[in-house]
Amino acid sequence: MRFSKNMEQISMSKTAEIADLALSLKEKGKKVINMASGELSFKPDSAIRREACRVINKGETLYTQVAGLYELREQISKKLQKDLNVKYTSDEIIVSNGGKQVIFNAFQSTINRGDEVIIVSPYWVSYPEIIKFCGGKSKILNSKRAEDFSINVDELEKLITAKTKWLILNSPNNPTGVVYTRESLKKIIQVLNRHPNVWVLLDDIYEKLNFSSKRSINLINIDTKLKRRSLLVNGFSKGYSMTGWRLGYGAGPKILIEAMKKIQSQSTSAANTIAQNAAIKALQLDEDYFEDIKTSLIKRREIVNSALANLDGFRCKFSQGAFYIFPSIKSFLGKRLKGKDIIYDDTSFCLQLLSSKHVAVVPGSSFGSRDSIRISYALTEKDLRIGCKRIKQFCENLV
Repeated sequence: MRFSKNMEQISMSKTAEIADLALSLKEKGKKVINMASGELSFKPDSAIRREACRVINKGETLYTQVAGLYELREQISKKLQKDLNVKYTSDEIIVSNGGKQVIFNAFQSTINRGDEVIIVSPYWVSYPEIIKFCGGKSKILNSKRAEDFSINVDELEKLITAKTKWLILNSPNNPTGVVYTRESLKKIIQVLNRHPNVWVLLDDIYEKLNFSSKRSINLINIDTKLKRRSLLVNGFSKGYSMTGWRLGYGAGPKILIEAMKKIQSQSTSAANTIAQNAAIKALQLDEDYFEDIKTSLIKRREIVNSALANLDGFRCKFSQGAFYIFPSIKSFLGKRLKGKDIIYDDTSFCLQLLSSKHVAVVPGSSFGSRDSIRISYALTEKDLRIGCKRIKQFCENLV
């Protein structure tokens, strides 16, 4: 069989690839510490789990509307009104099988061959691959470690052309943990106001895991006029510990949501009915639930930073949100473990760390930033301490 050119031009997700390698080692009886995974170690709240069981036992598992359960979309509308002070009606919301499908639906609906999408590096691994799959071209706006990964608006404006269809913003950011400030977002808005044909995709999936503020901040609640050309993407994987439930949502202009519904109707039909019902309960949790999670994550962040901060050559900053640190490993390149190959880039660093110390982390090149690695601190405190000890031993043994 000859496979499609669309398939052949995209790469396997590096996070999924590393996770598969880690699972292979686990199956061989190795004690692997998976610091590559982007999911919390906490169980979903008991109210979420009980509702899923109730729906299964009652047999309430038929298809929902393509856009999702009306009651769930109403709850999402209330959540966005409360958190962002922005009103979305139920027909301006679509529920999908994870935030990734929301982005797929949006780009399949809007991108024509040759259209450009601006993404900020370091970026989530799937953005450029989804854009490529949909026939678009990624234009990379590099943010610099020395400038705390802030967005240079002058460079942003230089990248905008007549072909620019979308700008993607992700805050709190995966992989850096950076949270964009109100001041930096206002500068981006000034640029966008000069380019009214550019749409904005706001990836807010880590919104509830913002350590620098209790209030959600994005472009739309600073300037509500941008709502007419923005798609807000969020979901239940990160803040609610529901990664395997595969449930996300998009909120945007009705004309865009209708186009996305058409795409979804011919792919997955609708999102998982059980997960949708459980998500209604998730959205009814109070803010104390998230404050407890953030308190735990801040403690775990401290464990990683204190364990690795004094490691010679290991450069990283405190993350302000999500649950990752993104250190530079540049000083370790060109070194080797005794009897092993030279570590020539971030990928070989990660592969040797996994094979020798059984710790999984993700190479920074997957996120558009070479000579870095992404470490997740969403694990248990016990596993974090073991993982950090192994990373330290690995780095100290390089010569």
